[in-house]
Order: sequence, then structure tokens, then C-alpha cells
Amino acid sequence: MVTQHIYFADKPTAARKKMKLVRHVHSLIPSRKLARSETAHIYLTQDEGMLRAAMSIRNLQMIEQAEKEPYQVILHEEPTFENLRDFQKFYNQIAKEKKIEQISRPHMDTFKLLASEKALLLTEVRSECGQSLCYSLDVVHAKKAMSYYVATSTLFLKPEHLKQPIRYAHCFLLWHNLLYLKSHGYEVYDMGELTNEVAIREFKLGFGGQIVDVYSGYIAQSKISALLLGVQRWRKQQSS
Repeated sequence: MVTQHIYFADKPTAARKKMKLVRHVHSLIPSRKLARSETAHIYLTQDEGMLRAAMSIRNLQMIEQAEKEPYQVILHEEPTFENLRDFQKFYNQIAKEKKIEQISRPHMDTFKLLASEKALLLTEVRSECGQSLCYSLDVVHAKKAMSYYVATSTLFLKPEHLKQPIRYAHCFLLWHNLLYLKSHGYEVYDMGELTNEVAIREFKLGFGGQIVDVYSGYIAQSKISALLLGVQRWRKQQSS
């Protein structure tokens, strides 16, 4: 089944005729065929002072603590397959501990497609001793960026000297990436779906973004692709 991926659509887009299935990711265009969710948009056209002023006190305190840590930031503007494999291994280890969905081969195929279109930014925070603490994978396109996947080491069985750096790693990396994207002319950062999990929602909104409705999912262009899409959904429900 051939799929066309459309990211950050803010006006109707005509899919090429040969495409049988169109996936919109965080489209601003309302559609009954797509699932509505909330996200927060951070407007990077503001100066750094305004970005800081919009943050919650808690997030500001975490950034201030993080800036005292001797972090190493590894940035891949055009991540290779090996870079993505390293991220997959890191993410899946944490996913296994938390018992959540792991990054599988279909996910990696999507990553490779995005990487080939230069639409991925992969960043990593390491400790002073070189241990990976946090990864962030963002979709970047047309002066807009979106949080795609994030993975932070758990504190479970970690040595004491790493526990504080781990606590602030995600906040530090997100702030680093916002400033990096801003310096490279990006205008909007999409925080990704705002879930109902209170801690995650508060953390994301703590960066001062504006809540907006977005629409995502698949739109079938033929009866056959609609049938196949229905089968895929049924299988996913059965396995969950």
C-alpha cells in the first residue's frame, strides 16, 4: 500500500493520484476522517527573553539547574541509519522497562523516509562521562518543527551521580532545541499531542505554548485501501 505523508498542513492539499492512502500528521485542517487532538505551539519568532518569560516557574527552575550540569549535546541535522539505530536501541530499552510500544521496523522505515527528505533532527544529551541520558527526534519541514519521539533514561538502577543529570536532561534538551531551531529560522515548534497524563501535559504547557487543535490519521483514497486500513486497525486493537 503506497502512502503519502503530509506534515503540518495548514491548507487543503491535493494528494497525487497514484497515492492510495494519505497520512496527515498534525494538520490544522478540520476533518471528520481524521482524529482531533490538542497540541501546544511555541512561536519561535519571539526573542529568547519572551520565550523564558512564558515558561512556568517549575520549568524555569529545571532549566536553571540543568545549565549547571556539564552536559554534552550531540546534534544530527541529517541523521544516518546508524544514528537512528542507536536511538531505536536506547528508546526500546526504556520502552521495555515502561511496558509501552517499542520502535519497530515500520517505524524505522518511516524514519528513513523522513531522513532521506532531510526532515528529521536527532539530538542527544550525554553525561560528563559520555553516557546517553536523553534523545529527541523531531520532524522539521518548511520552517516548522514537531516533537516526534522523546526518550529519557529511567532512574532505575542508575548510579547516584547520574540521577540529578537525568532529572533535568529532557527539559535541557528541549530548551536547547528550541534555541537551535530559532537560530536557524524556524517559526513554530509543535510540542506533540497533549495527553491526559497530568505531569506530561503540565510539562509541555510549562513551555508557554498556545493550545491548538490538530488532526491526524489516515485517509483512504479507494475502497480497497479503506478495507486494508480497517484490517490494520482491527489487528492493532486485537494486539493491544
